[in-house]
Amino acid sequence: MKSKKLLISLMVVAVVIVLIVVLAAVLTVKEVRIVYHGFDGKQIAAPDDGLAPDAITAAYKGKSIVFLSKNNMMAELNVTYPEWHAFTIVKHFPNVVEVHFVRRAAVAKFSSADGPIYVDCFGFVTEVPSEDNVIDISSAFQTIDVSDKTVGKELKFESEESNKRLDYVLDAILATWQCYVEIPDMEQILGAKDVFGFDSDGSLVIRPKLHGKIVVQSPDVDLSTRLIKAFGVYYNGHFDLQNDDYTITVYKNGRITTPSK
Repeated sequence: MKSKKLLISLMVVAVVIVLIVVLAAVLTVKEVRIVYHGFDGKQIAAPDDGLAPDAITAAYKGKSIVFLSKNNMMAELNVTYPEWHAFTIVKHFPNVVEVHFVRRAAVAKFSSADGPIYVDCFGFVTEVPSEDNVIDISSAFQTIDVSDKTVGKELKFESEESNKRLDYVLDAILATWQCYVEIPDMEQILGAKDVFGFDSDGSLVIRPKLHGKIVVQSPDVDLSTRLIKAFGVYYNGHFDLQNDDYTITVYKNGRITTPSK
């Protein structure tokens, strides 16, 4: 009886081992597909200067699709191909990995001891653009304490406050873009520098090129939506709020006030 139970146990173990071997052979990366997107997020056709799918496939072929880390893969691809940003990876079982890319483009810059540093809308460091037509956001930071400025990696400051401020400023730039202002035109609308700052309460302070001031309280709460509404007040067609006599205040609950002269 004991020998029969032992035989059954050995058979079960053998079946499990065979199953593991089969799954390990089947659930491995055989192809990496590339999907391209425009700056607006819409899917586009592969550009002439796009990436080589065969080269990326070769780098990951044979790896377990189950244990393949999406975050690690994106980090590797972003450093290997700094002109492109991998922002999403989709696993199509049993053996296909789909990577979504957007062309990396600088949307802002700031000064450092080693010269200007450029970042894209995701907060990743970019190469120096061929045309330097992005806003200088140096005024948003008390100190430029950069700990990692490797091209293709997410920009990191030593202080968490600076990291948060960068996120808020990039959200503000994207909110402006959602108001149909293209990145190369930001300087004409907001200004070239000294546009963004923070007050003692941590509120985001924006000083557009036409003067006046927009103060967004609690910038960690739904910043884009509230700022877009504030722009609607600032650029209204009835009252001239584009001078230094006015401060547009955006509260955490979305309420907006403009004191009269």
